[in-house]
Amino acid sequence: MKPKKRVILLLALSSAILLYGYIKVFNGKANKPYTHILYQVGFEENDPLPSFISKQTATAYGLQIVGSPVYQGKKAMRFELRAADPENNNGTRAEISFPKPDDKSNPERWYAFALYFPRDGYEADSSDEVICQWHQGGKATPALCIRTKNDRITLRIKSDLKSKEKVDLGAIEKDAWHYYVLHVKHSAGDDGLVEIWRDGQLIAQSNGANMYDLARGFFHAPSWKLGIYKSIWNKGGVTNSNKRVLYFDEIKLGDERASLNDMMVKPK
Repeated sequence: MKPKKRVILLLALSSAILLYGYIKVFNGKANKPYTHILYQVGFEENDPLPSFISKQTATAYGLQIVGSPVYQGKKAMRFELRAADPENNNGTRAEISFPKPDDKSNPERWYAFALYFPRDGYEADSSDEVICQWHQGGKATPALCIRTKNDRITLRIKSDLKSKEKVDLGAIEKDAWHYYVLHVKHSAGDDGLVEIWRDGQLIAQSNGANMYDLARGFFHAPSWKLGIYKSIWNKGGVTNSNKRVLYFDEIKLGDERASLNDMMVKPK
């Protein structure tokens, strides 16, 4: 073989090896850093609640990994809160919390989760509870949260401490899984945006301020929490229910480069 042909053959072989390595990295388990998903929890691993998740419950039954019902795979997380539960983290709650983003990071995020309301354990209550919130500290109620009341789901937005906007997200369907995706441009200005899809269908959109102004000094970037928080049960409050049970599965948190397609998870 002539030297020139030998060089061409070696270059071709090297290119083939590099291409194989590229495909293996981007199509195998190593592809996660390139999908724009910051955190993903499906409760299937040996450690179903990884260390980056903060658990906020005062009871053994507050947070449990269960085998039924599940949205996908073999496991989901069951949340239970009772009226007489001891308070923790300054409230009556059973929640998980994701890491607080840096105050200087891009405030645009994507969020997704499968949600299940059981008929037995989530009876209608005339007093509301928070099931999803973006907390900013400052000893203030969240500027952005999802609540339930009288068997309906509501998105509540506070552009400042005194204002309040409510967006109805529909009736609760019991004993059925639904998959929610939220695209949020967290902002204290007019460029704020909240878009919500349920099972792939857009059900709500809100434009405008949806977070407290970080320039005020005592608020931090929105920290995402899921679960049950019922403030009226603080300090022994009583309502027409005394127990709330919820299930979450296939939770995702994406950065500003994510898309609806990145966030969607279909049931199996």
